[in-house]
Amino acid sequence: MPLVQRLRALSPACDRSGGITIEELALRQQITDAVVVASLDVSGVLAEIDYERGQILEARDLLSSARDRKINLLSMANIVAGTGSGILTNAMQFSDRTALAGDAVGVGGGAAGVVLSILGLRVQGGKGSLGVAPNMLAPLFGRKSEVRSIYPDEVWVYLNTAPATDPRIHVSWREELIAEWVKAGRIGPPDAPGSQKKIDLLTSRIAEHKRLPIDVLTDRTLMLVDLSARVALLNRDLGALLRAVTQLPATVPAKQ
Repeated sequence: MPLVQRLRALSPACDRSGGITIEELALRQQITDAVVVASLDVSGVLAEIDYERGQILEARDLLSSARDRKINLLSMANIVAGTGSGILTNAMQFSDRTALAGDAVGVGGGAAGVVLSILGLRVQGGKGSLGVAPNMLAPLFGRKSEVRSIYPDEVWVYLNTAPATDPRIHVSWREELIAEWVKAGRIGPPDAPGSQKKIDLLTSRIAEHKRLPIDVLTDRTLMLVDLSARVALLNRDLGALLRAVTQLPATVPAKQ
């Protein structure tokens, strides 16, 4: 912004007869370079977020497949237990000597079916680790981050600044994101003691070797989607800045 303000002050004051000055050209080039560097930083952050999401989706798919296999096996066992006991019970009803035993078989088969159904409902799919994924949510909660998860200065300042163009938001993008996650039930209030365990899982590092359940993996990837959308807005604002600079009146050579 100091460069933009200097250029705004310089443009009307330049000597029109002398054309565009070296100082004005230098200022425009400095602003353009700064915008390009910041945009590349944004692209780098988005790439790291996408990489972490890819690792999470892979781990979640593996856990989902294992959970589905368990549910299918329990469902098949339930069908076999229910159908088999039903057939055996009916067959034993043909004789008075085996009728009582047949009733016991029917009750046992029904009880087995109930147990198998309960087990099927309680299948969670286990836990999995993320391998070499970064932890891009960690800086937002003040947790220790991987080397690849450190935000460039321009992006970090942007996330910690209230958007001037949106009068509905009076807090920083980071605070607004966290408030949205609390409202959606993905986390509890960040300062609450009961929220710390969930936040630890959402921001876990490779060295911690934490194994994450499917529900945490789902929340983590959805939070990364929200974070990615906010970071991408910086490119929109950088474009607006560069457009404003190009529209500043430049000095032009006087007609001879």
